[in-house]
Amino acid sequence: MDKYADRCGIFGMYDNNGFHTSHLIYYGLFSMQHRGTEAAGICVNDSQGIFEYVKDAGLVTEVFDDMKLDKLQGHAGIGHVLRFEGPDPSQNAQPIVIRYTKGRMALAMNGGLKNIEEIRHELELEGAVFQTMEAAEVVSVLISRARNKYSTIEEAIASIMPVLKGGYAMVVMTPRKVIGVRDPFGIRPLSLGKLDHSWFLSSETVAFDELQIERVRDVRPGEIVVINADGPRSLQAVPSEEKRVCIYEYVYYAHAASLIDGQEVYKARYEMGRNLAKEAPVKADAVIWVPDSGLAAACGYSEQLGIPMLDAFAKNKYYGNNLVKPEGLLFDHRIHMKLSVIRSQVEGKDIVVIDDSMVHGTTAAILVSLLRRAGARSVHLRIASAQIRHRCDYGAAVPAEEKLALAQADKEEVREKTGADSLEFLSREGMEKACSDADGGFCCACFDGNYPV
Repeated sequence: MDKYADRCGIFGMYDNNGFHTSHLIYYGLFSMQHRGTEAAGICVNDSQGIFEYVKDAGLVTEVFDDMKLDKLQGHAGIGHVLRFEGPDPSQNAQPIVIRYTKGRMALAMNGGLKNIEEIRHELELEGAVFQTMEAAEVVSVLISRARNKYSTIEEAIASIMPVLKGGYAMVVMTPRKVIGVRDPFGIRPLSLGKLDHSWFLSSETVAFDELQIERVRDVRPGEIVVINADGPRSLQAVPSEEKRVCIYEYVYYAHAASLIDGQEVYKARYEMGRNLAKEAPVKADAVIWVPDSGLAAACGYSEQLGIPMLDAFAKNKYYGNNLVKPEGLLFDHRIHMKLSVIRSQVEGKDIVVIDDSMVHGTTAAILVSLLRRAGARSVHLRIASAQIRHRCDYGAAVPAEEKLALAQADKEEVREKTGADSLEFLSREGMEKACSDADGGFCCACFDGNYPV
C-alpha cells in the first residue's frame, strides 16, 4: 500500500464557452498544489477526439509553461497533482491515457483501494501489463475490459465499482464525455461546478473559488456524473452507503477555504481548537501555531481560553525547492531548515504549541527543542486531532502500523519522545463535533481502526 498514490488532487472540465481549457485546468491544479507536489499532468481532448497530454514530475509551475499549455487545445480535459511515496514520480504521473477497442480514455484518480494488489495480480495473470504503480492504471484496465460488454462508458464504470474496495474519487474523459465518480461511502471529496455554460469537477471547492466558478453541489456517494455538450446528468451507479467522508481532510489535507460536504474546512479546524481548549486547557502566557495548518486550531484554542496568540515561527518560504535534505549525522543533530523561532516572542514564557496532527512525533520534538533553545520557560503540546494509531487504506499518507512509531505508544511515552512539558490530543468525539455542518458521518479509521470498507 505504501507505494500507491497518497492524497492527490483531480480537476476536470467540459467547455461549452470557448475557454482555454488547459489554462483553466492549470490554475485549478495550482490551487490544489497542497494535495500533491511530486508530479502533475493535464490531458485535453480536441473536437476530433484526439487526446494531447503533458505530465511529469514536479510542481504544476515546473511541469507547465505557456508554450506547453498553448499546445493543449480542446473542449474538454482532466488534470491531476500527485502525492507519491516512491522512487520515480514521473513514471507514475497522471492522467493515465490509454487506447483500447472502443477508442481513447484518460483517467485521473484520488484515493486508495485496499484490494488493489489483488486486482492487479488477477489482471496480470490474464495478460495485462502495467507501466506504473498507480491504482488509476489498474482501474483504467478494468473499465476498458468492461466497456466491451456495455453500450456506454458510464455503464462500464458502474459495473466495476462493486469491485473497488476503498475510498476514491476519479475523473474519466472519453472523446465526448467528462465523467466524475465518487466511492459509495464518499470517503474522498468531489464537487461539481459551473461557469456560464461550462461544467467542472474538482477535489476541492477552493479551485472553484479562485476561478470564480459557481459551486453547484458535491457529487454523492456512489454517484457517476456524466458531462457532455448538453450538460451533466446523474447515474446512481451503486447504492449509497452511510456517508463517511475522511475526517483527515478537515484536520490537514484540504485547503482552509474549501467546502467539503457542507462543512467549511477553516471552521472545522477552528472548532477543533476550541474543543481542544475545553478538553485540555493549560495555563500559559501565549499560544503559538505550527505553520500553516495549525493556525485555525490555534485561533480557536486562544479565543476559548483567552490566552494571547503570538506568531513565533518564521517559515523559510524556499524550503523544499531542490534543497538537499539532511541525512545521517546532520539529521541526528536536528538540523531543521524549515522553521526558525522568533526569540522575543517566546523567551521566558510558558508556551502552548498547537499543531493539527502528529504522525511520527519527530517534527514535534524538533519544535520543542527549538523553542527551549530560544528561551521558552515551558512548552506544552496540544494536538487538534486524536492520536493516529492505524494505517489508512483509502489514499492518505499514513504509514502502516509497523512503520507508525506512535501507534502503540501511550500519551506519556509520546510526551517523553517530544520532550514537551505536557501533551494532549483532541478526542475523536471532539473532532467530529467540530464538523457539525458536514452532511453525513466520517471515516476516522486512522484514529480508531474502524474501517468503513
